[in-house]
Amino acid sequence: MLKTMLLAIVTLVSLVVLTSNDFSLAQTGSETDPRFEKLAKDLYPKAKQEGSLVVYTIWDVEHIRFILAAFNKRFPGINTTYWQGSRSEIVTRTLTEFQGDQKTADVILSEGAPVVLRAAGAIEPYDTVQASALLLHDSTLPTVSLQIMALSYNTKKLKNEDLPKSWEDVVNSKYKGGVALDDPLRAGPLSGLLAGFKEYWKDDAKWTRYIKGLKGLNVTVHKSTSAMFRLLIAGEYTIAMPALLHDVIEEKEKGSPVDFVKSAPPVISAQQLGIYGKAPHLYGRIKHPAAQSRSFFPPRLSSVDKRCLDSPGRLFKQVV
Repeated sequence: MLKTMLLAIVTLVSLVVLTSNDFSLAQTGSETDPRFEKLAKDLYPKAKQEGSLVVYTIWDVEHIRFILAAFNKRFPGINTTYWQGSRSEIVTRTLTEFQGDQKTADVILSEGAPVVLRAAGAIEPYDTVQASALLLHDSTLPTVSLQIMALSYNTKKLKNEDLPKSWEDVVNSKYKGGVALDDPLRAGPLSGLLAGFKEYWKDDAKWTRYIKGLKGLNVTVHKSTSAMFRLLIAGEYTIAMPALLHDVIEEKEKGSPVDFVKSAPPVISAQQLGIYGKAPHLYGRIKHPAAQSRSFFPPRLSSVDKRCLDSPGRLFKQVV
């Protein structure tokens, strides 16, 4: 797929102005960058002839399906497929295919994996004329979304006076058996969260004690943050670590018995997308000037696109 169209996965599906607990989305009409619209018009017929887009991702299945559904709606006639794996599985598979000169995936959408693949030369740079306006920019690691993680709890199972005061308090023995943890070995949200704590605390002994404390909770780990969150809503767990903040806010507004611990600050993780160096679809290799957004907070999207994207619960940068 052509790069504009690859990153249009996030143009169309870009979320985001955060106003009073509401996430508004940018319209895909006249408010998008005209350079993107021109390129999309010129290259879409050629991309449609190629007919495919292949994504390797660590994201939850329901999340990537929503993203690709939005892409398909904007660019019909292009067959989108994905393969989901852990970070290590994505790295191993992609490097094996790259070293074997196999033209397989087009896009690598995974926290952490693109960094390793870049070091091996398996990621192609993606330049943008808007680089100076971006808060985060690396042509080999475009940041396409912000994952905002919160410490969430079931309000029917945990009273305010019994809430953990911080992320560190989760290891208290009184929560044993009631905490749902994302599987850190899949290199998903929890692994990023723990890596952030290690860097922030700058105290290896404290971090090691914390890891041991989490292990001591003797709880089942989950390979899907979304599925884990649904179990929290159902009352199977007292605390979920972590949950996506937007999911928590959305469910709370619906009347679900969930909230997040206000004294445990939400943690933001930047999510990168990589263009595979041997992308099989010719137009994924074309250089062009259009790329990422001028801001993390684009104008609003239409209500249709908002409904499509609210479920994934991520904040998307606009890509043009």
